[in-house]
Amino acid sequence: MKPNKNILIDLFTLISFIFVAVSGFGMHITGHGNSHALWHGWAVFHVVSAILFITCVTFHIKGHWAWYKSLFSTGIGKKSRITIILTVLMLAVTLSGIIVMLLSDHNENHIGLWHYVIGIIFTLTALGHFIKRHKILFKGLRNQ
Repeated sequence: MKPNKNILIDLFTLISFIFVAVSGFGMHITGHGNSHALWHGWAVFHVVSAILFITCVTFHIKGHWAWYKSLFSTGIGKKSRITIILTVLMLAVTLSGIIVMLLSDHNENHIGLWHYVIGIIFTLTALGHFIKRHKILFKGLRNQ
């Protein structure tokens, strides 16, 4: 049986999300310690995971593009507001992460703090998005 491309993309998106969330928290925790090398390792893992996650999310959105397109033609209506909020949060956490990387001297700063707070909100919202849809993912994986 040919694997369902959307199910595989969703699975890779979930796995890369776990990597980026864990590495973000790991980076934050080690940032309070004395080992810059340990923090740097988490930071590299976080950036690589984030690039992988953004790539997976791009394919995930492409696979659900009809849903997004319908937002423009029919409006929000009964569409999932959580998915819309998640999309906005994804843009915010991605842009704030890019700004932190490009403009930060990696000391404590407001942009980094905003990235961390938005990241936590995004993580909780993404978990809700997954929990609501996990049966679809697991059913699709079992049917592969």
